[in-house]
Amino acid sequence: LHMKNKILVPVDFEQQSISNLQWAKYFAAYSKSQIILCHIIEESGFLKRMFKQENFEQKVKKEAMELLKEICDQNFTNGESCHITIEKGKPYEEIVDLADEFEPHLILLGKNENSTKSKRYLGSNTLHVINETDYPVITIYGNQSPEKAKPFILLPLDLNKSISEQTTVAVEFAKYFNASVKAVNVCKEDSISDKSETLVKMNKLKKFFEQNNIICETDIIYENVKNPAEIVNKIADDLNPMLVIIMLREESNFKNFFIGSIAQDIIEKCNAPVMSVKPWNEEVEENPFFRIIYNPLNL
Repeated sequence: LHMKNKILVPVDFEQQSISNLQWAKYFAAYSKSQIILCHIIEESGFLKRMFKQENFEQKVKKEAMELLKEICDQNFTNGESCHITIEKGKPYEEIVDLADEFEPHLILLGKNENSTKSKRYLGSNTLHVINETDYPVITIYGNQSPEKAKPFILLPLDLNKSISEQTTVAVEFAKYFNASVKAVNVCKEDSISDKSETLVKMNKLKKFFEQNNIICETDIIYENVKNPAEIVNKIADDLNPMLVIIMLREESNFKNFFIGSIAQDIIEKCNAPVMSVKPWNEEVEENPFFRIIYNPLNL
């Protein structure tokens, strides 16, 4: 993989972003990465007025830096590499800028934004970061612990659409983390011809992973009642994958990516870390992270 082995972890001093550090350490151990902890001082209307006062900004930055250092000392041993940085501005803009600066191979985001204990939901900062960066983003909204994680990647597929980006990411990360892949297709119990076509595609996919020296298990689940997200989340609960990789779709009329209800349900309700992959911009010669795109089904 073409990476400089860095993991960018925004921390807002809430409990969830602190527990994300355990995941950052877990992924960093596999990839021998440096962890970059960043804290963004958000300029609310009140703070903007305060920043005009002399020394106030320095004071806030100094306090944040002390807190970050404390978190570093509590969570990382001397052998683990950790870098800290403080920025001021809109959180998602600063995170996207930091990603361009550090070129991390992962950005880890947790649920936080005004989240009540009982409710998980996709905050606007998270949405913006997923939308606006080309670096891989993993959201951690669940409560699975890294100790329980198994070295395999869960890959829920929609075989009616192109899956080349999703497959590419799965290949790279499976190699990177020395993980196997479980590819799952949830489809409605329909005509027999669909079934045989689905089977052919899944077998092709299995062969493709195996040609890349990745163990792959495939599963076709016929379900007419339950939402596919529910099924994927249940599999993740039962099997504890280290990562679930989902595909986001582009809205034809906008240049924005559309997080459909199934993707959103997986991100918000899955207990395992979820990586969201979006179609790569065709105007860009190459993605900054993935140099080759695999298209096993030639869709």
